Amino acid sequence: MKKFIVILLVIGLCGMGLFAQGEKEEATTSAAPQIKRISIGTAGTAGSLYPMGVAMSETITNHVEGIASTGEATAASVENVRNLTSGKLVMGISQSEIAWLAYNGNGDFEKRKASDLRSLFSTIYSYIQVFTLSNSPIESIADFKGKAIGVGAAGSGGEMASRMILGYYGLTYDDIKPQFIPESEAVSALKDNKIAAFICTHPLKSAALMDLTNSAKVKMISFTDPAFYEAFPFWSRYEIPASTYANVDTVVTVPISRVLMLTSTKTNLTDEEVYRIVKAIWENREEWGNVTASVSKQVILETALSELSVPMHNGAIKYFTEKGFTIDPKLFPPEYK
Repeated sequence: MKKFIVILLVIGLCGMGLFAQGEKEEATTSAAPQIKRISIGTAGTAGSLYPMGVAMSETITNHVEGIASTGEATAASVENVRNLTSGKLVMGISQSEIAWLAYNGNGDFEKRKASDLRSLFSTIYSYIQVFTLSNSPIESIADFKGKAIGVGAAGSGGEMASRMILGYYGLTYDDIKPQFIPESEAVSALKDNKIAAFICTHPLKSAALMDLTNSAKVKMISFTDPAFYEAFPFWSRYEIPASTYANVDTVVTVPISRVLMLTSTKTNLTDEEVYRIVKAIWENREEWGNVTASVSKQVILETALSELSVPMHNGAIKYFTEKGFTIDPKLFPPEYK
């Protein structure tokens, strides 16, 4: 009988020990840090922005504890702004003029002002380029009247820029035959004489534009009127050197802007987490800085705050201040302390 009681006690103690161990393991598991999963909205897969965003995401995942990031292909500026303000994205790129219009509630954003947008840093330049065939009678935007013109994918930042440019020259979509197609389709359409010209916002010598200029004889439209740049202060004047493209042997003057990396005050990230994200990106530039020639040459720390068109995020301000940058007072957000 005594042996039986002893056996029961041993079994009971073992069971309690296992129960306690189980509770300890459960507590350890529940105390494990939660991973925040974020997405960076980029652009189409054909340009520099998608590989840049994917590479930056890998850097964030590898160097920011508690955060896992993914780069997503999107329709670029306008879609990214919309998804940032709705909380679907934590970071995303946008042309500086689109960000400015959205933040201030102007243009297409009159009814959906995005005052929650915050800048993190500048990336590559966006070049507004207009192509037509070399034997075309088109010499200026005013000559678009009555013709089929590629204006970019519907609702994109490029398409919004097309409308602003047409408006400056006294034209609307009623005056032309607008073709709402992305640049890659516009290249094919121009070569096949299905459109007379197209407007695009693309890096210089992108794959699509090199395909066009190496397989067809084209000419480009210049924007030399100083009043144009006064009307659109978010665009700067830039001269594309002669022979940048095959058969384009003269200097071409075009408007350019920066592509910004943005976030929003509506995300679930703290100021400290944004600071650590920005720091990880720039302290590990060798991991993403050479994904394309444009990124390698243009996305550098020295110009990371160039041409920001909306206020910065507190976390970004902290990092760049530590790096010795002087922050323009106009870039301090309302919540800055």
